[in-house]
Amino acid sequence: MSDNLTVTPGTGVSIAADDVGGGLLVQRTKTTWGPDGTANDVDVASGKPMPVQLRGSDGTDRSSSLKTLTDLGAGEYETVAASVTAQTLGATGAAGDFISHILVIPSTVDAGHVLLLDGATSITVFEGGTASLSNLVPFIIPLGMISASGAWKITTGAGVTCIGVGNFT
Repeated sequence: MSDNLTVTPGTGVSIAADDVGGGLLVQRTKTTWGPDGTANDVDVASGKPMPVQLRGSDGTDRSSSLKTLTDLGAGEYETVAASVTAQTLGATGAAGDFISHILVIPSTVDAGHVLLLDGATSITVFEGGTASLSNLVPFIIPLGMISASGAWKITTGAGVTCIGVGNFT
């Protein structure tokens, strides 16, 4: 069976659309998932969300270690002051914790570095340094990562505070 469909404007079956203004219509579509030749409807209200498989940096499946967020309100945040070394995100933190993003709040254009630690593994997410910024506008570093080896921790240099957002143990 062919996957393609011929559509003749002005005749045939009606489609769902949304008037976005200026005489423009955008076709509404329904999200489905599955292998070729199948279509499983996504319906969060009835407990059928879009399945997602997450892989760690080493390529291993991390889906089973996820903490399910039923809504965005289930997330949390931790503030990290300037010049702090390896502050744990969460009460104790653990492998499998999720970090969505870090909000970086500089107090000087010469702001220090921001390091993210996964257990003992250090990841520089903002290098910082002399004239590293052109202004003092806070900015977000998107991450979307699951800890592989321990609690997420943040280290900050001078002149920079952070807010880590995610789901922490």
